[in-house]
Amino acid sequence: MNAGSTMERVYLDLKMRVLDGRYPPGTRLDPVNLAKTLRASATPVREALHRLAGERIIDSWHQEGFRPPILAEADLHDLYSWASWLLGLALQGNVPDPDHPAGLVGLELRKDYAEALDSLFRAIAMWSANREIRFAILNLIERCHVFRKAEASVDTAARDMLAAMEDDYRFGRWSALRAKITRFHRRRMAFAGRVVAEIRPRDEPLR
Repeated sequence: MNAGSTMERVYLDLKMRVLDGRYPPGTRLDPVNLAKTLRASATPVREALHRLAGERIIDSWHQEGFRPPILAEADLHDLYSWASWLLGLALQGNVPDPDHPAGLVGLELRKDYAEALDSLFRAIAMWSANREIRFAILNLIERCHVFRKAEASVDTAARDMLAAMEDDYRFGRWSALRAKITRFHRRRMAFAGRVVAEIRPRDEPLR
């Protein structure tokens, strides 16, 4: 395996582990220790960590190394607000046309809340004519994935709200979908404190 393919494999493997929440928030990601787990040398692991830090999936602190971010309630407020704004922007102007020869971007049938939500938001992103909006939404999807399970745990209405948005997407009810996306994220903001408590390392004191 050449160096380029090794770096890509390590990057994708490490990214999946971080997004799946295998490393608790604030855990130091040591390249040497990770290299043993990922069956690679420390060099591609460092490259992967720098790449993930550039994508803001992990944090990089001077002289403190790399860590999955410890999110405060205000951080989640900002992310939810940003998501609502971006998705609304993607649905403005040229919305998906069910009669277009290419058809709608299909939603993957996912029972898992996090995967289903990712599928919906990814489909919306792919229909935006603005590639910067597409890239921003896709990055946002990845950054939010790690706390989606906590959302469903603390808010029993989350799945029903998702199902309603999926129906609007499938039937091309774009105005209704934009309104539901706004309400969905306002409710996420209301539950942000409980989500933070759910994902906070158990040995970390509340502030």
